[in-house]
Amino acid sequence: MTTPTSTSPAPLTAARVLWAKVDTGFWVVHRGGEYFGCVDQVAGGFVSRDAHGVPVGRYDTLDTAKASLRSTTHPANVSRRRRFERATVLTATGVGGTTLALALTAGALAPYL
Repeated sequence: MTTPTSTSPAPLTAARVLWAKVDTGFWVVHRGGEYFGCVDQVAGGFVSRDAHGVPVGRYDTLDTAKASLRSTTHPANVSRRRRFERATVLTATGVGGTTLALALTAGALAPYL
């Protein structure tokens, strides 16, 4: 009688990374078969973006831009993501507050119209 062997999935760090140049000055990366990010050539450098389109950073060389996507848990990448999320929350709060103020003003003025 044979016993089934348990296989654990390979860790993401061991997943195959595949870069593809899809256009002039634009590269995408797949990691473990899933879209992982891209690097876009801009005036004076390269901008890398993670799988969600969030900018990771601007770099002088293609190799450093590609390297920035190797670890999205790097402290620099985590702090960029937190700043982006904080800015999103602040923007949403400001828009929501303005909308509430306008709604209250319209409600208060409605009896006089």
